[in-house]
Amino acid sequence: MLWVVAAALLCGIIVSNTWVRHAPIVGAAPFESHQDIPAPTDITVQVVAANPQDFSITVKGPGLPSPNADGTEVLKVASGDAEVGYIGHQVQGELSKSEGAWRLDNVWPADPSLVAATAAATKQMHRDYVEMGRKSIRDVGDSLPSFALFNQNGELVRPSLLAGRRLVINFIFTHCASQNMCPANSTRMVALQKAVKDAKIDNVTFVTISFDPEHDTPGVLRQYADAYGMDLSNFDLLTGPPDEMNEALIQFGISVIQENGSLVHTMATLIVSPEGRITYRKQGELWTVPEFLDRLQSSTPAS
Repeated sequence: MLWVVAAALLCGIIVSNTWVRHAPIVGAAPFESHQDIPAPTDITVQVVAANPQDFSITVKGPGLPSPNADGTEVLKVASGDAEVGYIGHQVQGELSKSEGAWRLDNVWPADPSLVAATAAATKQMHRDYVEMGRKSIRDVGDSLPSFALFNQNGELVRPSLLAGRRLVINFIFTHCASQNMCPANSTRMVALQKAVKDAKIDNVTFVTISFDPEHDTPGVLRQYADAYGMDLSNFDLLTGPPDEMNEALIQFGISVIQENGSLVHTMATLIVSPEGRITYRKQGELWTVPEFLDRLQSSTPAS
C-alpha cells in the first residue's frame, strides 16, 4: 500500500510545487493459488551466507519451514538481496513458496540496533516538525533532516556520515513508469556523476532517496543502481520504514499521494555543502547536468 505524506498535505504545510502524475502501476503477476502452498508470512532470521550467483541466502532462526540438521535453510531471494548479502545480520521479510522453492521477499535489515536507530530518527524528525511547523521544511541555508536511512548495501546512513562532502540529492521511486520523470532524473544523476569525475571535482557524493518504502527495499535499490550503471563508490540510494520516510519527506518538502491508482508527487534536486547546509534547491524535474556541474565547480575550493 502506498502511503501519504498526510501531515503536510492536510495541514497545508507544503507549498504546492509541480505535481507529477504517473500512469497506474502494473503490479506483479498474481500469486498462483494452490491448496498446498501456504500463504506468505513475515519472518525474522539471521543470515549466515549468501550466493549471488544462485540468488539465495542461507539463514537460521525460528519459523523456518524445513531447516537442515544444523538449523539453517537456503531461501531464494531477489538478485539485489543476494548482492547485499546481509551476512551476519538479521533480516525481516515475507516468506512464501513459489515453484517448489521457499523464498524471502521484501527483505529489510532487522538488527535490533538498526531498528532502534530508525525509530529514534523518526521520533526526532517528528519532534522537529511539531516544534518548528512550516520552518521544519528544508530550504536553502537549512541543514538536512535528522534521518537514519538504509542504503543499497543495507547500511545505516545519517547526515553525520555524509558530513564533509558536497551532496547532490534527488528523489525517485524505482518502478516509475513515466520515462520523463524518475528514470530521466536517474539518467541525469549518472551523467552528472560522470561529468563531475571527468572535471576532476573531488569530494562529491550523490544521494537518491526513494519515496516508496512499501516497494523500494535496499535490495531493490541495489538492482536499480546496477540497472542504471551508478558508480557506488560515491553514490548512496536511501530508503527506510514508511513512518520515517513520511517524516523525512515532509521536511524535504516532497509530497506524495496516491490518486486513482497513480502516484502524484512533487520533485526537487538539492546541492548540500560539506557543512551540511542546502546551498541550492531546484524544484520540479527539469534540471540539467551543465546547470549542476557549474554550481559544483563554482563551489570547489581553489587548490
